[in-house]
Amino acid sequence: MAFLKAFGGAISGAFANQWLEYMAPPKTMTDHTLIARAVPVKVNGSENNDGEEQANLISNGSKFMVPEGTCLITVENGAIVSVVAEPGGYTYTTENIPEARSMFAGDGFFASTFGTSFKQFKFGGQPGNQQQAYYVNLKDIAGLPYGTANPIRYNDSYYGGVKLAVTSNGTYTIKVVDPILMFKNLIPADITSGQGRSQFDLGEGDGGVEDSLFSGFVGSLAVALQKFSSGGKSIEDIQGGTTEFAKDVNEAVEQSYQWGTKYGLAIVNVQPRSVDWDPSSAAIVEKFTTGMMMQGSIGNAYAQTQVAEGFNAAGNNAGTNGIMGMGFGMGATGAAGMNVMNNGGGVNPIAQQIQQQQAASQQPVAPAAPEAPAAPEAPTTPETPAE
Repeated sequence: MAFLKAFGGAISGAFANQWLEYMAPPKTMTDHTLIARAVPVKVNGSENNDGEEQANLISNGSKFMVPEGTCLITVENGAIVSVVAEPGGYTYTTENIPEARSMFAGDGFFASTFGTSFKQFKFGGQPGNQQQAYYVNLKDIAGLPYGTANPIRYNDSYYGGVKLAVTSNGTYTIKVVDPILMFKNLIPADITSGQGRSQFDLGEGDGGVEDSLFSGFVGSLAVALQKFSSGGKSIEDIQGGTTEFAKDVNEAVEQSYQWGTKYGLAIVNVQPRSVDWDPSSAAIVEKFTTGMMMQGSIGNAYAQTQVAEGFNAAGNNAGTNGIMGMGFGMGATGAAGMNVMNNGGGVNPIAQQIQQQQAASQQPVAPAAPEAPAAPEAPTTPETPAE
């Protein structure tokens, strides 16, 4: 009991004319649809009429069109019986025909990804005469919105490993890489049982699956930001490298939420509209930027600005005590302090200024010359007494 392949590739007019009725995805299936029940499509001569939604039950001899970017799954009592992921036309048969196959995945990507899942979840007993058919969307599901209600804190390697916080909003794109895992572990029961909704779409504010996916995405941003910055890039580069950042997010989601191994989903793109530091993080970043403008490297940029700010404050104090209080005495920092300011040997004007101030403060003060003794006063001539 499986499928016989009638033709491959796109639906041809010749077969459409020969098949007076076949199963196909519903017209309501959109780019945001994860899964939808198959519907019968009736054909009158060479003119296709509108599809008519009926029960998605199939039986011996039922015919199927599998368009590009979709996967056909048949189930019985919630158990998977057959999977078809190759585009083309197929006939379902309950007869024991050698060339009939329960799984068409080709020799490419899907053969290696969900072949194992099919063996694990396929129907274990003898299938009945009637089964239900569903189409899974294998195209990119783009434009899923996200936004951070609170700042996300992470350690930013680009800025010396300091802890920064950002807010962000934008969209992300996911893709079904294993329709069997998605069907078994993600799709609500009212879809897979055939007793409730006829399809399941993302972006409609579903309180269960969609909230879970959103939480997993946002909850993995901190790990992804830290990994992205460890590659020598600022988060300001994210908008120019969304594919690379998406890989970091996908790995973080898999590590924490097992989207791939549990749900058969992958994040393939992230499109941030904004990535903004909170005020305290913006102040730290500004210090680093100032340090880099002073010919500092990323590793010591923050230290340079901190030292420079401290020096300016100490310079307002009188005498050498202000310099010594900043640790710029010869015994306090020595060559190490100058290396921080000199950026490993380069000429740094701030370092030169500090060195000049140090040299001036350490010049020996010449002792004052002794005062010359005062000249003795001339004796007073006694007055001649009056006669």
